[in-house]
Amino acid sequence: MKKYLYALAGLMLVFAVFITTANAMETEEIAIPGYRVTVTLVEDGMSLSANTELETIGEFLDFLHIRLNELDQVTPSVNTVIEGPIEVEILRAFPVYLKLDGAEEGVVIYARPNSFLLTFVNDLRVQTGLDFIFDRDSWQNQLEPHDIIELTTVKRVTYDVFENVDYETIYTYDDELLKGTREVYQFGALGGRQISTQVTYIGGIPYSSTVLLDEMLWQPINAQVNIGTHLPPGHAISACGEVFAYTRAFLAEATAYTLDFASTGRHPGDPLFGVTASGMMAQVGVVAVDTNVIPFHTRLYIEGYGFAIAGDRGGAIRGDKVDLFFDTREEVFNFGRRHINVWILDEIE
Repeated sequence: MKKYLYALAGLMLVFAVFITTANAMETEEIAIPGYRVTVTLVEDGMSLSANTELETIGEFLDFLHIRLNELDQVTPSVNTVIEGPIEVEILRAFPVYLKLDGAEEGVVIYARPNSFLLTFVNDLRVQTGLDFIFDRDSWQNQLEPHDIIELTTVKRVTYDVFENVDYETIYTYDDELLKGTREVYQFGALGGRQISTQVTYIGGIPYSSTVLLDEMLWQPINAQVNIGTHLPPGHAISACGEVFAYTRAFLAEATAYTLDFASTGRHPGDPLFGVTASGMMAQVGVVAVDTNVIPFHTRLYIEGYGFAIAGDRGGAIRGDKVDLFFDTREEVFNFGRRHINVWILDEIE
């Protein structure tokens, strides 16, 4: 600033000497182009006057290579048209130390001249897009160069989450479809959902959240499955849903046995312990029958027991009777004696 003030002062002195010499020689008045109106520039308590034919204050300052910060204040404004003698005052922005969210060290930032704390905070809001919390009792305090200003940030961030929405499966019974089978009539497709949530951070710490949007982007498509209910003649369905063909069905009187002495009359160590009359080892799924009614190795389905094979016989098993093998005496006791349906899957001649 001082350099250009001195330069202008020297320039004005040269013009003054030139004009004085011309008058002393009593020659014709010389019109000096480019000098029409006096502009007085005031900054930092110093002033300088100069004549100019430039149209606006902004052009005048540019001619003098005076650079302005966006927070500097020029009165009148740089767009003011110079129409007569005018005084221009420049007030420069000044540095302050800004501490955010309890930081130990501050950063240097510039404040407008004659700024109050509230004005400074409003400028920060515009520059950063953030909000701030500060001591409300000091909002009218006028700032001075190198003041320390402590603020707490208030930041609002929006998060968008996209979720899948499950589809439902609709079951329809079909009497033309074999019982125990399923047929997919239509495959399902997931839906889409958008949830937008705004989270407020105070001092960098999450404080609250608000759901701004909860919208279905596209609806799910439900799956459609047909369940067969049709059973052709000579077919039945097991407890686990398996359809099987049979040659004969009857109601049988059923009992139960296991490998203990009470059931088999043999102890462990006996060479025939656990060996059935057909030569198969006694195990779940091997049942005793009257071989005059049901031959050995005939495959069966027994209600409440499952698929089995005729592999043993006993003196008390006569006619439409079956004796079912279980692993433990407790299971034998719980089963007791009951009437159940038996399906013969194949006839062994």
